[in-house]
Amino acid sequence: MGEVPQVLVEEILERLDVKSLVRFTSVSKQWSSMIKSRSFALRHLIRAQSRDPHILVGGDQLRCESNPYPWLRTLELLDPFIMVNYIPKPNRTSTQFTQSCDGLVCIYDFEQVVYVFNPATRWCRFLPPAMIQQINNLSISQVGISRRPFLGFGKDAVTSKYKIVWLYNPLEPDLDGQTTTCEVFDFTTYTWRHVIGSPHLICDDFKSHPVHLDGSINWLTAYLNGTTKIVCFDLHTEVFQVMSEIPIAHADPHRSIMCSLHNRLCVSEMKRNNIQDIWLLNSLKVWEKTYSINLTLIVRLYGEYNGFPISPVTVFDKTRLLYLHPIITQPSLLIQDTIKESDRFAFSGLDYFNHVITFVPSLISI
Repeated sequence: MGEVPQVLVEEILERLDVKSLVRFTSVSKQWSSMIKSRSFALRHLIRAQSRDPHILVGGDQLRCESNPYPWLRTLELLDPFIMVNYIPKPNRTSTQFTQSCDGLVCIYDFEQVVYVFNPATRWCRFLPPAMIQQINNLSISQVGISRRPFLGFGKDAVTSKYKIVWLYNPLEPDLDGQTTTCEVFDFTTYTWRHVIGSPHLICDDFKSHPVHLDGSINWLTAYLNGTTKIVCFDLHTEVFQVMSEIPIAHADPHRSIMCSLHNRLCVSEMKRNNIQDIWLLNSLKVWEKTYSINLTLIVRLYGEYNGFPISPVTVFDKTRLLYLHPIITQPSLLIQDTIKESDRFAFSGLDYFNHVITFVPSLISI
């Protein structure tokens, strides 16, 4: 019996999970070189994107540790079970992370640390601090205050180059005519550089994270004159545009949220009757109300509910919506069947967590 053709070997390996592929790099130098190649990683990523994503959960500390430090866990949706994997982080001080792009995330704090991390392979690359981090570090030491804008991470749709974007408001914004500052990290030169910022102040609410989709990073603007907008930063042209007509334009900013769902831009509003409407932007750039989630039962079970909107995470099995519910004492991940309107717990850690994203396990590095 002859050897298996190399093309067939590669096609078989492309279907395997990342953990198995990492083990197979020890089979031979040829296999190691192939699996670590950029072309193989991209083909593997394409196949992985057709499967349900994994979930990355982050929080402030492990309270059970004698020396608490920020933590990450990955969750696999193996209905009706959730498999939980603990990830030790390369740096103990950073607590925030961005939305995932091609299986990569940026983990950072607001004073000094920022790095790109692959939760599947544990690969990481530390980056130099941005100007906003240096300013914050100085500001904290002198006056004890700092800005806490969230970081954006995505990929140029034309060149496929990854970019990190930090958009932030003035420290003491005068709402009349003030603009933002925008820093972009260039992986080619390994430096941060300034570009023209957004003409609109952005929302700096603790739950208002930027969202990357289709080569752009999006932010909700500050709620001014009774209106919220979306500013979109094109990662190729590095120019901001404004989206004014959005379903949550006049919603209470504390009851609205933006995220991605079904690989579409998503906005959502929690109404006073405990109904949360979820709108998706379709390929024709038209907003469609896709889900209307009734949270009455959950609110009855947890009278401590703080009124903030749920954060949609992903939809699996076509009708099951995984979402982060902001219960005051212990945020929890729940699953709602959007047809039967029934909820059940998916994950409620013993430790506090405050951010949940999806990611596709990949072999990608930068």
